[in-house]
Amino acid sequence: MKTEVSPAAENEVVLSVEVPQEAVAQMYARTLTRLAREVQLPGFRKGKVPRAMALSRLGEDYVRGETLNDALPEWYDAALKEAGVDAVSLPDLDLGDFDEKEPFSFTATVQVRPVPVLGEYKGLEVPRRAAEVTDGQVDAQLAMLQERFASLQPVEDRPIGHGDFVLMDLAGSTNGEPIEGAQAKDYMAQIGRGALIPGFEEALHGVGRGEQKSFDVTFPDDYHAEELRGSPATFDVTVKEIKEKVVPALDDQFATEASEFETIDELRADVRGRLQAAAEAAAEQEFRARALDAAVERATVTVPPAMIERQAHDLYHDLEEEIGERGLTMEQYLTLLQKTEKEVEEELHPRAEHTIKRRLVLEAVIAAEGLEVTDDEVRERIKADAELLGRDPNQLVLDVYKSGRHEQVREELLIAKAVDLIADSAVPVPLEDEAEPDAGAEAGEVAVDAPAGADTPAEAAVEDDVPDAAKETAGEAGAEAETTEKAGSTDGE
Repeated sequence: MKTEVSPAAENEVVLSVEVPQEAVAQMYARTLTRLAREVQLPGFRKGKVPRAMALSRLGEDYVRGETLNDALPEWYDAALKEAGVDAVSLPDLDLGDFDEKEPFSFTATVQVRPVPVLGEYKGLEVPRRAAEVTDGQVDAQLAMLQERFASLQPVEDRPIGHGDFVLMDLAGSTNGEPIEGAQAKDYMAQIGRGALIPGFEEALHGVGRGEQKSFDVTFPDDYHAEELRGSPATFDVTVKEIKEKVVPALDDQFATEASEFETIDELRADVRGRLQAAAEAAAEQEFRARALDAAVERATVTVPPAMIERQAHDLYHDLEEEIGERGLTMEQYLTLLQKTEKEVEEELHPRAEHTIKRRLVLEAVIAAEGLEVTDDEVRERIKADAELLGRDPNQLVLDVYKSGRHEQVREELLIAKAVDLIADSAVPVPLEDEAEPDAGAEAGEVAVDAPAGADTPAEAAVEDDVPDAAKETAGEAGAEAETTEKAGSTDGE
């Protein structure tokens, strides 16, 4: 087979392929044999019809069309390999006339994987956020811990106030008829939280324990039950108990009850240390991502549309899985957004393009620097993951190699080495117009949930070696621990 390659546009080539007559005739004969086995003719058992009779019954045009359907994928793949073309799109085919007695020619126009032209990627000046923890952030984390140890205490000497928890019996009606779903005994609600229909909680202010009150409210226009939207209703409520949330004082007794520390100063110092560690880890992760992005910005690379569309499609399905984990269907999510699947995928195009550029640049750095990952490094990574997963290290190594997924581990380690090379050589400079980092819930969870000296989750341990910048470029692959676990499960343990 003869294949010639000519450029058509940026990241697009035309393959001109000529298949010799011998190969054409061989494929024609193979297809005719298959059709003869499949066709049914009176007087012949299935599979026993002579080829000449099958050809007469089906017709030459049909057999030639089937031959092309059988042959084109093979011939196209062979042409790609012969020409060394890395296609990233489906081909746009232009077929010549097909005759089994003649050579066959066709052209295939395809988008190809781009090769970036690297700019500077070592020694780059990269902004780095200062990892500072304020007293306010420490206080916020301690307040979260106080909330966890808060208790509800009965209120005897005053009526309902804002923030109180009220145990009540309630009965709702409209036009004198009970409302389905609005009848309850021993119903607990926090006043001021806004969980009940407008006006309900406000009507209970000033009502005492053991008292009854009737009041009118109106269901909102966006109420989930359509038949009640905008309808007036009367509620009869009996207050059975009033409780207030009591938050423990930040003292040594609280430190003893809430942690392994004996004094509040020790607990405060531990919280500060954890926030500092989280802030430093976040700053390092941001710095590494900025270093990689700086290298990408200095490189020259244009991503073909087909690659962007495929990556955006993958990101959409990743989003679909995330939404599902939150208890929503994608249809419900799209309804909330008031967007179509196509619109969401199109909005993912910039992120998809950025992800691909990162990956391409890292692959170019790997090639330029001659980076390699040895078999020993692959095995050590798998064994480390086995420890995190509670698996036998040697068995997991065998399972991963048997499944062939050790090459995925090698690829991820290569990507991580490329990120390390770029980030470790980068020169940190102060971040201009730096905003104060937020003491968000994630940092709070670390400080509150984990006792001093506890290991971070398995995913975090792996992410130390493969930062987000590397993971995203690997097609959102996640930690190697997940990779090796999946590989181990393919053998039906």
